[in-house]
Amino acid sequence: MPANDLTQVIILGASGDLTARKLIPALYAAHCQHLFSGRLQVIGVARRPWDDAFFRDHLSKAGSTMPGCSYDSWETFLKLVTYVQTHLETVADYSALKAKLDALAGEICNRVFYLAVKPELFLPSVENLHQVGLLDQSSGATRRVVVEKPFGTDLKSARSLNYALLQILGEDQLYRIDHYLGKETVQNIFVCRFRNAMFEPLWNQKYVELVQITVAESIGMENGRGGYYDTAGAVSDILQNHALQLLALTAMEPPSRLDQKSIRDEKVKVLEDLRLFSDMPEPHKCIVRGQYDGYRDEPGVAKNSQTETYISTRAYIDNWRWGGVPFLLRTGKHLPARFTSISVQFRMPPHTLFGAYNECHLRPNTLTMRIQPSEGTDLTFDVKEPGAGINIKPAKLTFDYQDYFHKPNPKAYQRLLQDVISGDQSLFLRSDEVEESWRWADDLRRVMLDTPLLPYAKNSWGPAAANSLFGECEGRWAQG
Repeated sequence: MPANDLTQVIILGASGDLTARKLIPALYAAHCQHLFSGRLQVIGVARRPWDDAFFRDHLSKAGSTMPGCSYDSWETFLKLVTYVQTHLETVADYSALKAKLDALAGEICNRVFYLAVKPELFLPSVENLHQVGLLDQSSGATRRVVVEKPFGTDLKSARSLNYALLQILGEDQLYRIDHYLGKETVQNIFVCRFRNAMFEPLWNQKYVELVQITVAESIGMENGRGGYYDTAGAVSDILQNHALQLLALTAMEPPSRLDQKSIRDEKVKVLEDLRLFSDMPEPHKCIVRGQYDGYRDEPGVAKNSQTETYISTRAYIDNWRWGGVPFLLRTGKHLPARFTSISVQFRMPPHTLFGAYNECHLRPNTLTMRIQPSEGTDLTFDVKEPGAGINIKPAKLTFDYQDYFHKPNPKAYQRLLQDVISGDQSLFLRSDEVEESWRWADDLRRVMLDTPLLPYAKNSWGPAAANSLFGECEGRWAQG
């Protein structure tokens, strides 16, 4: 076998929900489909006094097995899974972990450290891994570190964390994960835009009237999230990361090639060109924030909380391609449906022949990319109804991933973990990308403090004032 054929995936904080629900199923699915080129060991590390048998049983009970794979394949995979109980509070703990990892490998191997721990432990964990030599690549084997969001809480903290981590790791070793980028429908934005001649020539301010990006959630503060959420809010939880990533992919220039540097360079340019709200003459007219009824009664939430559970904005990208085109971003908790979509609304022809139907309230041509839960693409247009006269009706062409390919899409974490192991950073965030997104989000948070926090009912579409973000003839918010 070739050198460094073995990869150890070490999950710090492995007793948490993320490991059983997302990480292990992703690794198992890739293993089941023979997508790893080499051998694999999975080591869960946490402070709970478990052993291998208990940890494997915990994963099985949590439903980590994958439909379509046999019981035998799950049992085979579990033999690759080991548990190490340690508190990881001292350098001695990390030294002991290193000894156990070396013994499990029995040879030089590649290692991926997945930090499924609290954000405040990212830097201490990396510092200790470094101090005991677990990040040393002098043998020729790779050492990679994966961190979850949130990466910082604002621009200052993100810069500080970036600086500290990059004193220890190379940028090529650090994988800042945003699971949205692992979704097939997000990656399909590239193909939809850059492969299809019917779309790319229209993808600019001359033909696009506005772009709508929605990340709607039907849940609230389940699973004890109130304590965390009340310190974050909708801007930090969704808008700064997921929504801005969708915006960057939608608005970016064609990369010179499909490699990780070219793709990430173009995404950063979009974020750099995002207009700050503080530079707008009337920024309060471009922001609507709300809080659902009963939020302050949730466990962990302050009784006088001013945290937004809903935010919608009218944003602009000041560059040649998108100058003047509004990007309407929206996210919220306890909305009527869970869905994520990007809708590109095309301008009307300069002269209408068909009366008031087309003049204002309805825009016939919209390309909608459905990210979740029903992945696919819709193209709307108008047609003539059969019969005498010119009666116009809306029609829609739909592409559905499930119906067309007759198989489920790979889960986001599966693709991302495969990329970590293979060393492809195209779908991960670079340091300047994180900092630019926080620059915009911090400015939004400062400006929005001068806007009212509007109440809205659970299972509604948020404050009614959000409709005012559309111009008179620009349409309305998507509803799934």
